[in-house]
Amino acid sequence: MARLVRILALAVLMVTMTASAQASQKLNIYIDKEAILAHDVSAADIRIRPEGMVRVTRHSLWPWDEAGTKWSMFVEIENISTERIVIDEDWLIACKANRDEIATANYVLDYTTNRFGPGERIVLYAGAYPYALAKHANADAKLDTWDVEGLSDFANRIRQAKLLRVRLDTREAGLNQNWMAVAIDPKVRVEGRTLRFEWVNDTDEPIEFRTIGAVMCDAQGRIMDVIRTTLSRTGTIAPGETLTFEKELAPYITQDMLDGAVLAPYAYRFPPISGDAD
Repeated sequence: MARLVRILALAVLMVTMTASAQASQKLNIYIDKEAILAHDVSAADIRIRPEGMVRVTRHSLWPWDEAGTKWSMFVEIENISTERIVIDEDWLIACKANRDEIATANYVLDYTTNRFGPGERIVLYAGAYPYALAKHANADAKLDTWDVEGLSDFANRIRQAKLLRVRLDTREAGLNQNWMAVAIDPKVRVEGRTLRFEWVNDTDEPIEFRTIGAVMCDAQGRIMDVIRTTLSRTGTIAPGETLTFEKELAPYITQDMLDGAVLAPYAYRFPPISGDAD
């Protein structure tokens, strides 16, 4: 009987693994470099394979200097499918006009979140690393920050490219593998050349954020920067505690771009009831 149980368990595991493998899918987004430099989103400039999963709603590419020695790139996508999408792995690829690869970089993209439901939007970005160590008002700890580095190793390839390709490994999410998008009302502001984020937990329960931050756009809606931190840097935010983090603005962001800028906060928290959030 015990042997039969083990055999059945193995069979179930094999079926589960097979189903998981079948659910995995490559998503490719091709964007004309001149279009992304001009922040011009149009169907003729964007090719997505397979169709019907996502659409690109905004994109931008910013050189840090005239020589293009560093870059920041942002691509906002909307889930137009009927399923929740999870991103497991990412690549940024510089291509010729015929889509032949010039160079490939793995794990250079980051996301406002790596899973999003039907109708939700997320921002993929590279070269605008918003690493900041969070600080609680009640904790005796200094605020440590990381330098923004830009896409420097990949910069020459971007100069040569005619197309930029974002390749994602995606899958559908199980019901026990989710965190919740929640509305928050933080103080997000620019002080000199520093983008600062501050949020107070005014609820009566501790909160764990999977990811929390804000997307900064200019008055024309072009994405300029992202500030973000994650659970690994924040931990649990107790009632009455203040979460604070900040980053230095990239050099391409001018005062003219900051005039009329819009800061859109977002947050994904773990459900109050504990479970497998993957």
